[in-house]
Amino acid sequence: MYKKILLAYDGSDGSKTALITAAELTKQANAQLQAIWIKSKLPHYPETVSEIEEEKAAAETFLAGLEKELMEFSKQYDIAIPLYSVAGNPSKILVSYAKEQNFDLVVMGNQGHSGLWGGSLGHTVDRVSEHAHCSILIVRQ
Repeated sequence: MYKKILLAYDGSDGSKTALITAAELTKQANAQLQAIWIKSKLPHYPETVSEIEEEKAAAETFLAGLEKELMEFSKQYDIAIPLYSVAGNPSKILVSYAKEQNFDLVVMGNQGHSGLWGGSLGHTVDRVSEHAHCSILIVRQ
């Protein structure tokens, strides 16, 4: 079955539902689980230098919150959930990282923080499901 599972995690309700499913699969398959958060790139044309620093600080605070959530959850499920974070295009990063690191399953919630598209698949999920080399599990809330 699956041995390396990658979880797309952004702290949204959709990713929290996906986290539960990924943790259960990890336990059942005796697999490895890793989470990934892909942050936005800094503004291309910041108005001030302080704007860049504020964005960096906000991203670091958000990342610390995600790490805390995953640490608490990993204790509850008695599994390790390391979190990798990188800036860039979420779809491209997920597809390339999953392939480079030989993941055999990517688990994603059907919606992240954006309410775009109503109840249908989000842009990132749609792209990843089209281009990933491995299986994709899309978890609905």
